[in-house]
Amino acid sequence: MTHLAYVDVSNLFIEGQKVSAVAKGLVRDRKAASVRGVINFGYRLDLHRLMALLRQGGEGEGAPRAVAFGSVTNSNEGLWRHAAAAGFDVVTLERGFSGGEKRVDTSLVTRVCRDAYRFGDPRRDRITLAAGDGDYEPLVRQLVADGFRVTVLYWAHASRELREAATAFQSLDAYIEDLALG
Repeated sequence: MTHLAYVDVSNLFIEGQKVSAVAKGLVRDRKAASVRGVINFGYRLDLHRLMALLRQGGEGEGAPRAVAFGSVTNSNEGLWRHAAAAGFDVVTLERGFSGGEKRVDTSLVTRVCRDAYRFGDPRRDRITLAAGDGDYEPLVRQLVADGFRVTVLYWAHASRELREAATAFQSLDAYIEDLALG
């Protein structure tokens, strides 16, 4: 059995800062955090702990083949070394001209498709997607239709369409402090 896991690090981290702000009482709920721009700037994801969570529940599986996706900034080189040390293959992309992320979602989708159909067997293997963006819903829907077990691992506010397309959904909200660096 193989466990393929894919993480949209920026998506998970930024939304985790909002979930942490709610948990710390800085704002009443995640929606208010988004509307008012309230985040817990001190919150950082511990990718070693995320990898440990990915390893759970896989009887007969070794460590997952896990890939972390994100973009390079002047201040996040340490993040990608941390991800590699935690056991992730790292895929980084340059930011666009305006400074925003570009091609992360499409790069992740391309890699999942390649790996699933090249290395995966829907009769025995599983795929975990740690992302909550509704743009991933067509990918997940197709993988499930082709027989793969796909778990979405994300904060409780993940896209409804994405959660419904997956075989299973696991909320990370209860792990907010467990996944904190430090």
